[in-house]
Amino acid sequence: MSLFSQIADLYRRTKKPKDILWNRLVARPLAAVLLVPLAKSRITPNQITFASLAVFVAAVAVLVGLPGWAGLLIAVAVLEFSYVLDCVDGQLARLRGTSSPVGAHLDFLMDELKAFMLVAATGARLWRGDGRTQWLVEALAGLVAVASAISLTTFVRRPEYLRATGAPRPQAAGDYGDGLDGAAPKPAPPRSLVAKVVGAVESLGRLIIHYPSYLVFVAAANRLDLFLHVYLAMTAAYAARTILAVLRKLGRSSA
Repeated sequence: MSLFSQIADLYRRTKKPKDILWNRLVARPLAAVLLVPLAKSRITPNQITFASLAVFVAAVAVLVGLPGWAGLLIAVAVLEFSYVLDCVDGQLARLRGTSSPVGAHLDFLMDELKAFMLVAATGARLWRGDGRTQWLVEALAGLVAVASAISLTTFVRRPEYLRATGAPRPQAAGDYGDGLDGAAPKPAPPRSLVAKVVGAVESLGRLIIHYPSYLVFVAAANRLDLFLHVYLAMTAAYAARTILAVLRKLGRSSA
């Protein structure tokens, strides 16, 4: 079997039935290239997960320390390689039949650590660029929003909360899958105009949270400031919506 055939075969065997466009066209094909030497190795999916985090740390170091447009492009290229590794771990686990809830939770943890680092590094880079404290304040607000979103997501997935409220288990990108490289199941078609608007906003929010899908275009346009604004807004909106849902359910419950 030729190398190209091996890559194509591994891609077909490890792809997800429902996936976002960036994964189908870019991330997973690249991950399949790396799967060729890894498939028969003793390297584990968890080791790839940790390697992805290490590469991401290098990316944010470049983001903060290397000025100019070229520095931004290099940082985002390294970040995208980290994301490809984030795809590799799940694809390797599926290939070997070793996917597990623990591995999925590890992916979730790594993804949230990356979100913290990216928001902080973005604010630091923008501040180093023009010296305005606005960027540090906005990055701090972004860290609060990300931390709130993580805490709320963890809480509403707790079995105690689900039992007390009768809420369905939330579905999210990477839910018992591959972390950021996953894709949430598509919701049922909305039946009202309000539901359609809400569904459109939620779809946009999922896209913005999944920054590897578009950060390369942000870097090409040299507008990292827009990323910080929009990412903060969407993360804060998710946190606000979730806390309101918790208040609505538990505020009228004796649980």
